[in-house]
Amino acid sequence: MSSAAKKRKRKRKSQAPVALVYVVTVLIFMALISMLAVYLLKSFGLLKEDEDKYAVVTVQTFNDLFARVNSKGVLSDMTLIRIDPTDDSILVVPISAMTVSKTNNMTMRDIFSNQRMEGVKNAVEGTLELNIDNYATLSNDSFERVCDIYGGITYKAPEELYYLSKDNNENDISIQKGELASLGGRQIRLLTQYPVFSNGKQGNNEFLGEAMESLINSMFQQDYITKDNLDNIYSIITTNSDTDMNMEDFKLQKSYIKDMLSSKKTPAEKLIPRGTWGEKDSTFVFSDDFITELKGKAAETADESEASSAAEGVTQTQAEAKNTEAETKTAEQ
Repeated sequence: MSSAAKKRKRKRKSQAPVALVYVVTVLIFMALISMLAVYLLKSFGLLKEDEDKYAVVTVQTFNDLFARVNSKGVLSDMTLIRIDPTDDSILVVPISAMTVSKTNNMTMRDIFSNQRMEGVKNAVEGTLELNIDNYATLSNDSFERVCDIYGGITYKAPEELYYLSKDNNENDISIQKGELASLGGRQIRLLTQYPVFSNGKQGNNEFLGEAMESLINSMFQQDYITKDNLDNIYSIITTNSDTDMNMEDFKLQKSYIKDMLSSKKTPAEKLIPRGTWGEKDSTFVFSDDFITELKGKAAETADESEASSAAEGVTQTQAEAKNTEAETKTAEQ
């Protein structure tokens, strides 16, 4: 081998370790840069830990208590509405103002006259043994306006319903047995309070449950109207109302209701209270089996909520987005 060839061979051998060192140095440098980038992303909250990715969050249910107060400031009736987004269901429970509280044996009407809705909320919670998330009172006018947004309800009378008002002809009621009547907000309100049913105030309470069930289902059937009127309904309900529902409470419930509207279901189902009426319908006491049934339904929805969340693998990020959806879409309506 010539001298020149030997020199070139030695030169190639000497360059190999240098190239290897260079490549290793570049790889180490790139790894350090990658680690720094990941650290910065986590520091600014742009990259979540793996455990956050698979965090399971239970979807919230809501128990809302709506009370109608007449023009004299007297509690007329109430409706407990339980909203369960996990299975797109709404439970409607009409509650008479003459219902007796387990905590002090006073009627809800008397409790309202002394302690307003905060006292009524506590009494309902103690009597039914479930939590109330929010409450609100509606005037006669507010009640009628909400009903009229959806054109009222269609009602088939189980018996002849007849009543002549002492005030004016607009408040008269005359519906034949079996007649399919279209009822506006005023007529719905009057049928919840007039003594037109053969079984007394039990009939009024049953009608209230049927009317609210029908109205809510109509809201979901007319989802395009409901989506455009949720803010309006909130304004009607909370204006001059004795309520603990603030804008943040409403926005959270609104985000779930909008999702439920997309299901195209008729989610409302009434549960009429059973119990014992006192003399001249002056009091009403829930039966123990009714309270047990109501608690069972509440427990069922809670279990379904946990199972649904686990099965679907709802992430923490999704839950946070749901809870803040209304804040980021304030101008949507």
